[in-house]
Amino acid sequence: MWQPIGVVAASGIAYGTAAKWRCDVELPSCKAVGPGEACCTVASNMGWRYEVIVLGCMTLVIFFLRFFVFTFYESPKFLLSRGKEAEAIEVLHKIAKFNKAPPPTLTLEMFAALDEMDPNKPEVVSATGPMSRKDTARKVGKGFVKEFARLKGIFTNRLQLFIFVLLAIAYMVGVVSIYYKQNC
Repeated sequence: MWQPIGVVAASGIAYGTAAKWRCDVELPSCKAVGPGEACCTVASNMGWRYEVIVLGCMTLVIFFLRFFVFTFYESPKFLLSRGKEAEAIEVLHKIAKFNKAPPPTLTLEMFAALDEMDPNKPEVVSATGPMSRKDTARKVGKGFVKEFARLKGIFTNRLQLFIFVLLAIAYMVGVVSIYYKQNC
C-alpha cells in the first residue's frame, strides 16, 4: 500500500529539485569543451544531487522511526511454520493487547493435539552415529521438497500466480537490459 505513495512522493521531490536546478539539455559537459565556452558546470547541475540528498534523508528518518519507534513482530504464521508455537502465541497476545482485543485462547496443548492428529507427522529418528552421505542427501532433498510445498501455498489462486509471473518477467527483462547496456 505504501509503495505507490512513496513513488508519488519521490516523483514530487524529483520534480521540485531535479527539474528546477539543472543545466540546459543543449549544453555539453565542461570536460568536453575548451575554456571559455558555455558548458554545464557542477554548480548549475545540482538538482539530481539535491534529490538524492532529500530521498536519502527521508529514508534515514523512516529507518530510525521503524527501528526505534514502531515495533513489528514476526508473523505468527511464519513462526508456526518453523515450529515456534510458543513464540507465535506470545506474538498473538502482544497484537491483541495493542489492538485492545481479548487475548487469544490458544495454548501449546492445542498445538500438541493438532500435531498428534496430523497424518503426515515426521517420524523421530534416533541418532546412533554419524549419517552417511546418502542419508544426508536424502534429508536435504526432503527438506527442499518440504520448503517448496510450503511456498506452494502462496500461489493458491490465479491472480497471485499471474502477478508473480509478471513481476518475474519484468525483473528478468530489467536485468538483461542493464546487462546489455553495460556490456554492449
